[in-house]
Amino acid sequence: MAENTCSCSCGTDCGDQSCVSNSAPSGVYACAGASNVGIISLELAKALHTAGRYKMGCSVCVAVGDCGCGSEYNESSPRDLLIDGCKVGCLKKIFDKLGKTHYHHVVVTQLGVKKEPTLEYPDSLVAVLMNKLTEKGL
Repeated sequence: MAENTCSCSCGTDCGDQSCVSNSAPSGVYACAGASNVGIISLELAKALHTAGRYKMGCSVCVAVGDCGCGSEYNESSPRDLLIDGCKVGCLKKIFDKLGKTHYHHVVVTQLGVKKEPTLEYPDSLVAVLMNKLTEKGL
């Protein structure tokens, strides 16, 4: 199970708020857009974190440049994983714009899931996608 300790390196007091962390060497970031594939990307990131394969990072913190989230990034570390829901690739665009290009990138729709205007998805889908990522070496 993931520890509930603040992993932000912003140098500020996290106060009552804290971020989940674990000992995984790489971060995972999710799109969390307003569709089934956005929610699936978030759930997949949570599952990867809980399994200890990656430690979950805050995509929004990275986007606004706040709290130093993602500041441990360097070219010699294992690659982070970005999970976008659809081909728009908002998360990838954020990282690229910030010059953070040392990552693996997956798109839920390219893993065989159709984007739909709903927040629902089959219960077994995240496990299926975890297996697909394992097959890709992620």
